[in-house]
Amino acid sequence: MPRTTYAHEGQEAPEATPVYQNLKKGLGMVPNVVKLLGHSGPATQAMGALLDAYFNKLSLPPRVREIAYLTVARANGCAYCQGHHVPMGKAAGLSDAQIALLGPEGFSSPEFSEAERGVILFAYETTKNVMAGDKALDALKKAYSPKEIAELAFVVAAGNFIQRIGKNLGAELETVPAAR
Repeated sequence: MPRTTYAHEGQEAPEATPVYQNLKKGLGMVPNVVKLLGHSGPATQAMGALLDAYFNKLSLPPRVREIAYLTVARANGCAYCQGHHVPMGKAAGLSDAQIALLGPEGFSSPEFSEAERGVILFAYETTKNVMAGDKALDALKKAYSPKEIAELAFVVAAGNFIQRIGKNLGAELETVPAAR
C-alpha cells in the first residue's frame, strides 16, 4: 500500500501529462513510482527525463547497465525495482545465480568478468558509502572508457534516486509487467 496517493492517469499535474503519455507509449504503462510524483509536474518531468536517458540514450550494454542497477536495488532492499529489473537483467543475459550474487558476494565471483566485478564493487560502494573507493574506480578505469564510467555513475545514482522515492512513498509493483 502506498504511503501517499498515486496520481493515476487523468489525475496527474498538467505538466506531467506528456511524461505519462511517453511512458505509456514506450513502456505500455505509467510506473507507480512515477505516479507517486505525478502530483508535481516538475518532479514528474525530471523523472521522465531520467527514465528516457536510462532506457533510450545510454550507450552501456544492457547487461552492464542491469548489473549496476540491480546491485543498487539489492543493496537498498528495493523489491519494487528488483521486480522490474530482474526480468530486464535476465533478458540482458544474467542468470538467477548471477543476480543472487549482485552484492559483496559478487566482488570476487568467477560468475562475472573482471570488468563486471568492478561494476558490482562500484555500484555497491557508491550505494552504501556515497563515494566508491579507489579500488572500485580503478577497476572501472581498466575496463571502461570515461564515457562509460560517467554512464555507470549515472545508472548507480539514478537507481539510488528512484529507490529513495519509491521506498519512501511506498511504490507497489504493478500487477501488469511493463513491456520493455
